[in-house]
Amino acid sequence: MTGRLLFAGGSGIVGQQAVRLFRQRHPELEILVGGRDFDKAAAIADEVGLAEAVRIDTSRPRLGLAPNIAVSAVVMLVPDAGLHGLALAQDSRIPYLSIGNWLIEVGAEMAHFIRRPDASPVVLSSHWHGGPTVFLAIASSKGLDTIHSVKVGAVVDERDPTGPTALEDMEHGAEGNVLGFADGRRVWLQGDTARREITAIDGRTLPAQAFAPYDIVSLHAATAAKTIRFDIASGISSSRMRGGPVGTEIVLEIEGETDGRTTMRRSSLEFTKGQATLTGLSAVLSLSTVLGLERQPAAPPGLYFPEQLMDPDWFLDELRREGATIDVDLR
Repeated sequence: MTGRLLFAGGSGIVGQQAVRLFRQRHPELEILVGGRDFDKAAAIADEVGLAEAVRIDTSRPRLGLAPNIAVSAVVMLVPDAGLHGLALAQDSRIPYLSIGNWLIEVGAEMAHFIRRPDASPVVLSSHWHGGPTVFLAIASSKGLDTIHSVKVGAVVDERDPTGPTALEDMEHGAEGNVLGFADGRRVWLQGDTARREITAIDGRTLPAQAFAPYDIVSLHAATAAKTIRFDIASGISSSRMRGGPVGTEIVLEIEGETDGRTTMRRSSLEFTKGQATLTGLSAVLSLSTVLGLERQPAAPPGLYFPEQLMDPDWFLDELRREGATIDVDLR
């Protein structure tokens, strides 16, 4: 591997967690911690070791990096608004992973990939928390002949720190017309149709708002369900209601058929180390896999979602090792 892995946005709330978690898994690899605030980037670089801080500017070619700085992968932990991070990766023919761009923006990323399909492996990972919902859905769908609907309820604890980029993404994802699927067709949820009640892990009913992360299209492609929607509620997490730490949770309801019999499955995921840590962990698992660091070959040039790179059971087991509580309903 020539050059160092660039974590663009590595000084942010999610970025710091991603850098720490990557260092834990791969203590031997050199990295660059990129940020607008050089002092913050330098602090995290000093903390993890074998790292150097660099100042980046997402509005400039090569993200503002000097021509003599060699990079072996570009990890965008902030929005790649000008797609200069993607251009850097394609020009250098190195892997690219992004968790910061929005679903409505995917067309621009796809256009650049289509124009240069052989340049780089491009991983679009701007899913909720980097992808756990999709892996949970795939694991929970085993044995079903047909899947009629997938409904996701996510609970964000009001005390869980959220960076400004994440807050902006959540506002964009829930405002105006929100993408979903109903009765086999794409629909735009708004007004009353964009609101429903979800049931938290502890059984409480919470008001929620429709949301459209990448999970919507990933779930549709992975399950072929006719009805898909994703809703978010903010309040007190089930963990904190039990007297425990702040938690983030995902509740997944799947309706399907086995041998002509309708069945309902309810799976869940709870994580109590912060949503930034869960997102950073998911990004690191995708990154490690595309680089060939997880006992399988590096991914060739192509366009990927996280669920195309990793086995669902392996991914969920890795989350469990980091403290996630996961219940996969296979009744």
